[in-house]
Amino acid sequence: MDIEEVVRIHANPSGKEGRDVGLEMNEHHYELWKWGIDHISIEMDSWILDVGCGGGRAVSILADMVEYGKVYGIDHSDEMVDLAIELNGDSVNSEHVTIMHSSVSELPFPDAMFDIVTAFETCYFWPDIIEDLKGIRRLLKDGGRLLIVNEMYEHSDFGDRNSPFNEVEGMNLFSPQDYRDLLGSAGFFSVEIDEMPENNWITVIARK
Repeated sequence: MDIEEVVRIHANPSGKEGRDVGLEMNEHHYELWKWGIDHISIEMDSWILDVGCGGGRAVSILADMVEYGKVYGIDHSDEMVDLAIELNGDSVNSEHVTIMHSSVSELPFPDAMFDIVTAFETCYFWPDIIEDLKGIRRLLKDGGRLLIVNEMYEHSDFGDRNSPFNEVEGMNLFSPQDYRDLLGSAGFFSVEIDEMPENNWITVIARK
């Protein structure tokens, strides 16, 4: 499978291949998600939105942390929505978790609804990242936080500025400074970044 096909499937998983990608991400990204989530404190009554929730494993991690809160997950892939609902069945039935079909560019929520918005392995594919970040900022309460966690980013140690993924239409890798600039342009402040270059991992936290 060539790079373009890999990017296409991960950007919008569909069919059996898409479902397989969702199951694989649920298994192999668990440690990355936990590492990222450990960077923020989460109150037990927090309301959280996971943008691009994929197969729903990150939603389940977050739901376990907010016993008195609520977690929403959205994805623009029908297969991922179905998989996330399946994985979080009990929590969905109890309305502790809600999974919806939607995209980052069409967020169907009122202003200031969430304490935290998370984005795991997804902002590479957002069609207009500054406008999409502005949309996320709208949903956050004052003082609310956006948590971005990715396993690929531009950094000098691994030479990712020459990564073949950066040459593929529809996918963008960002450096730490890129994240600071993009989030600042979208109106966020207090941007904190942690890197684990040996794993190619990055966590970005920004506050409204």
